[in-house]
Amino acid sequence: MRIAPGVALWLSIGFTSFAQDAIPRSQRSILQPEEEAAAIPARFDESKYLTDNWGGYREHLRNAGVEVFGFYNNIISGNAVGGRDEGHATYDHDIWIGAKFDLKKLAGWHGGQFVISGINRDGEDLTTKYIGSIFSTQQLVGGQRTFLYQVFLQQKFMGDKFTLKIGRFGASDDFNTSPLYGYSLNNGIDGDVRNVLFDTRFSAYPFATWAGAIFYDPTPHFHLKLGVFQVTKRMFENDDHGINWSIGGSDGYTAIAELGWTPEFFKQPLNATEQDGKRTVSVVGKGLPGHYSLGFTYSQWDFYPRFLGGFEDHSYGFYAHADQMIFQEKPGSDNGLIVFVASGYYPQTEISIVPFQVNVGLNYKGLIPCVTTIAPCSISFMATSAMTTRVVSASPAAAKRNQKKCWSSRIDFNLHPGVISNPISNMLSIRAGRATFPTQW
Repeated sequence: MRIAPGVALWLSIGFTSFAQDAIPRSQRSILQPEEEAAAIPARFDESKYLTDNWGGYREHLRNAGVEVFGFYNNIISGNAVGGRDEGHATYDHDIWIGAKFDLKKLAGWHGGQFVISGINRDGEDLTTKYIGSIFSTQQLVGGQRTFLYQVFLQQKFMGDKFTLKIGRFGASDDFNTSPLYGYSLNNGIDGDVRNVLFDTRFSAYPFATWAGAIFYDPTPHFHLKLGVFQVTKRMFENDDHGINWSIGGSDGYTAIAELGWTPEFFKQPLNATEQDGKRTVSVVGKGLPGHYSLGFTYSQWDFYPRFLGGFEDHSYGFYAHADQMIFQEKPGSDNGLIVFVASGYYPQTEISIVPFQVNVGLNYKGLIPCVTTIAPCSISFMATSAMTTRVVSASPAAAKRNQKKCWSSRIDFNLHPGVISNPISNMLSIRAGRATFPTQW
């Protein structure tokens, strides 16, 4: 057996990502950079940046209302055994940079924010060339060239309970997402539930379309999201470089609704003080956090191809995400064990490539804690199993269903708030009795 070793290394120049502006609701992995544009942190902390403060100039820009962010991610991975051709490795990278403009600081426009960002992706797809699967083993593959990505205006109103977002951005920035995405190397499990992207026209990073969305956050623990996104024949073509902003007569739309709940169970006080012999709680710590969401998509477009010929003029389906910390090493700690499940269901079997998909798994952060001279670090370990799909063949004569299962494991070294190294990652993919085991070092 020939094994082509690889390296997966993520370097992040930007600040830890957040979902929208509701920071208490969910903190995102720095490996999910498309959500970095969501919020400007309330306090500048140069220790969170790989390139620090640029001699004070970065903080000066931020105080003036301009926040610059950037990410560099790369994957060098090889197919160890199975697939089409063993013993080969490929390199892929994703460079994502942008800026957020606080319109209140810049122009006195309360609650306004303008965001612009661009992406460069390069490298060969290991899965297409050497493995053979509809699920990519490299999360950085897709649109391998330079793009203009986000160009949008965001406005908060009614006591910041409502947020309006309009312009050009991807649906995956705000819908069908999870704080855990970015931890796994392969797209069968990492990122948006894949059958949502297979079975409807769902714009996803790095492909943006014209869009409008509104978010309602009545409390820090509940949210409602509604969005409408342009659908075109060329929305996933990478030769437009993200600058074809036209709207054509044959265009359609995808409407998305999502309801979310982010509870914290068994909250405990972090600190306590003694005053006159009485115990006084001074700080309330967080409990066991969870994220739960249920979404529905409906798309009106005249060109959804039927397997038996012709076209369908609409597509609809459902998706759900749930993750819950079930063990916390100590009160207030981010380290602990999380169980998660995600699923998508698109019942139109005449057009759905993957009508049903479910992902389940465990994520343990801090399993082997360590300290370096640079910054405290920890090791995250994730094992995911039983990602099952029903695949409908595009060939009318061979229309059938089968199952595909993937197992994934990964260890991350958080060497610095801006640097994550993933020296070991693998995915076992089994379909029709044949195994593929691409392994990355």
